[in-house]
Amino acid sequence: MTEENHKEIEDFLRSMRQAYNTQDMKAFRSHFWTNSQFVHLDASGRIDEGWGSFEEVLDQEFRYLDSVQLTMRNANVRSFDDRFALATTEWKLSQVDPGGRAQDLGGRASFSLVRFGKDWKIVAAHYTALETIPEEA
Repeated sequence: MTEENHKEIEDFLRSMRQAYNTQDMKAFRSHFWTNSQFVHLDASGRIDEGWGSFEEVLDQEFRYLDSVQLTMRNANVRSFDDRFALATTEWKLSQVDPGGRAQDLGGRASFSLVRFGKDWKIVAAHYTALETIPEEA
């Protein structure tokens, strides 16, 4: 893996996280392969097959929640042939609903990425919850 690819993917993940935290669906969506073959495995056990299924869930979250704060740390990035990559990370998500109730979740995540032209896209995402949330993820 080239240093350039590693930095590109770390920057890409940072940008994805920032788009999520600002609840900017258009910017967040740009990080994903918006195809019916996209797969998202949620930490709750839910499986969203196809981008449309995942986008419906996201739209509801973004409309309902007052704030979200996703953090990631300890990214481990591996690329193959400068066209495919796997990124794993620790994650923590803090959410606040309209009633002011906060919920914290955390665990590990993996992202399968493919380079389409000059852009990386997440083609599959898998979040696993841990009982002990990683500190300062």
